[in-house]
Amino acid sequence: MAAILGINCYKHDSTATLLVDGEVVAAAEEERFRRIKHYSGYPALAVEYVLREASLDPGDVDHIAFYMLPGLVMRENLAHSRYYLFRKGGFAFLLSQLNASRKMRNIGVTAGDHLRGRLTAPVTFVEHHRAHADAALFCSGFERAAVLTMDGVGERDTSILASGSGSDLRIHSRSRFPNSPGIFYSAVTGYLGFKPDNDEYKVMGLSSYGRPLFLDLFRRMISADRGRINVDTGLLDIHMGVHHASFRPEVSRVIGPPRMPGAPITGIHEDIACSAQKVLEEVGLSLARHLRMVSGEDRLVISGGVGLNCVMNGLIERESGFAQVYPMPASHDAGTSLGAALQVHRRFYPDVPLQVPAGMYLGPSYSEEEILSELKMAKLSWQRPENLAVKTAELVAEGRIVALFNGRMEFGPRALGNRSILADPRREEMKDILNRVVKHREPFRPFCPSCLLESSGDYFQGCGEAPYMIKTYPVLEEKKGDIPSVTHVDGTARVQTVDRNVNPFYYQVIESFQRITGVPVVLNTSFNIRGEPIVASPLDAIRCFYGTGIDDLVMPPFLLSKEGGKERS
Repeated sequence: MAAILGINCYKHDSTATLLVDGEVVAAAEEERFRRIKHYSGYPALAVEYVLREASLDPGDVDHIAFYMLPGLVMRENLAHSRYYLFRKGGFAFLLSQLNASRKMRNIGVTAGDHLRGRLTAPVTFVEHHRAHADAALFCSGFERAAVLTMDGVGERDTSILASGSGSDLRIHSRSRFPNSPGIFYSAVTGYLGFKPDNDEYKVMGLSSYGRPLFLDLFRRMISADRGRINVDTGLLDIHMGVHHASFRPEVSRVIGPPRMPGAPITGIHEDIACSAQKVLEEVGLSLARHLRMVSGEDRLVISGGVGLNCVMNGLIERESGFAQVYPMPASHDAGTSLGAALQVHRRFYPDVPLQVPAGMYLGPSYSEEEILSELKMAKLSWQRPENLAVKTAELVAEGRIVALFNGRMEFGPRALGNRSILADPRREEMKDILNRVVKHREPFRPFCPSCLLESSGDYFQGCGEAPYMIKTYPVLEEKKGDIPSVTHVDGTARVQTVDRNVNPFYYQVIESFQRITGVPVVLNTSFNIRGEPIVASPLDAIRCFYGTGIDDLVMPPFLLSKEGGKERS
């Protein structure tokens, strides 16, 4: 048996992945267990979960794979130390970076102590962007492809352009810190009053409301040429990383003062978001087109935190010249625990074939007995409908808000029908209702459509298979009136196509909704409230259900319902 434990931690989005004999047995983010979004510490609970899922003792693990080269992290920070030492907070920042690299170097000791000395496997450290690349190539199922990674920074790289296969990858070009697309976008996020390195998706959603009035300014700030990114640090002070990046006074004089968190969002903020988004799209498209030319490949995979920008991904798919474009569903650092494990597998077990998972349902599931135990402990009442999928569709069609907790939890930031909140996309008011009584989030952020795979092209222009909500597609003009609550202000939607063979229950729900309404689409948003991770356990689901305006909770085979949903709708 070949058991490899992949770990990512000490930056953000800590995760653990277990690869056994070439199969991804389990992968999960620590935030889901600790209930702390983007948790960055050692992923003790995720490690325990993946071992439990495989019924392995820690002593059965043959290798630990880590997603970073800590020695290079330390050397790079020391090389840039002159930028830190003579500015406010710089010395403390440098110490924090060096301490993080020290903890990375000691990950084997930390894991061994956590598991009481029963985990003694050797540690292999893997280059950060190579971990991103390996995870994307593997999950795509492509035998070979071009690879584009973009993020804040790994050890020193912020982007690589490569091509080949997981076992034979050729690097065509690299961009290095401080030429960072991720930190550029995070600087805009912070300037707009959101949390940098956490809330970039809010800027993406806001951008559709604005005008690109500051396009020329941002083009001076960041650009791409011949496969490399360039950031003008005379306009953007980037050296102290995501949380300290700041615009120079010349920029502030043009775009105005930063928005304070919680302050009203004005037209100027929308225009800043729009301009930054357009420039990021131009950079990504330039890199992809250059990679198409130098690689000669017809397929492209995208990874790194910037790869979660679904608007950019949609543009790249339409205009880069690649026949197929696959953004990694867990493009952010969470996916690097998988990528690191894959690289170690290829290094030590090249003759053991790898098995691509059918979907990203790699987290914990709970048996009927475990769910029933929680319901009884909470002294709740429930039903057991004869056909729960049909009943779920009927409730959604009635205008009720239905939470769905089913099967294994999704790996990555998107809820794909197993930890989801469902609603009727035909009701234009449903977006405001969800924001008011459940999500408590900004009104400019769109909700997503889950569509039967066979019907995707009938509603979304150019959409075939798109299972991960990571690319946007234009909604066909004649269908916008049918699904107004999932059509964004710019006429696009972040689509999830649902395959009968990958998620049978969710498919049955949407298929039943189609029989009732004629529309093969439901509104899907993650099962959580603002500021909390997606629910992981039955108890998490029950708490969220009773703490919000959700009308019904489906936990197969059980249905829990509240009164009043029809009156509200």
